[in-house]
Amino acid sequence: RELADKLAKVSKQQMDSYEAPHRDRSGMLDSEAMWKPAYDFMLTWSAQMGDSYRDVVHELHVGLDKMKNPITRRWKHLTGTLILVNSLDILRATAFTPADQGDLAI
Repeated sequence: RELADKLAKVSKQQMDSYEAPHRDRSGMLDSEAMWKPAYDFMLTWSAQMGDSYRDVVHELHVGLDKMKNPITRRWKHLTGTLILVNSLDILRATAFTPADQGDLAI
């Protein structure tokens, strides 16, 4: 909820609409299912950013930096994932460059 507020100024009513399909019959959102409305929000939010994953990752970093208690403090693998995604251009450029014809061993 806090990240959604920082990224898109999502109101309580809007966040409730993301959570509603994932609530059980008693109206509770199971702690193990909390990722589902977060994923729904992130999917919708990132679609507004266009095709540039770098813009999405940048805005996500900015939003996390604005949070009082960002989830990345507790979930180190999330921080690592964000760094990896941010580095994909470099990895792609170095790992998948076309080989010179002289380098072929055939």
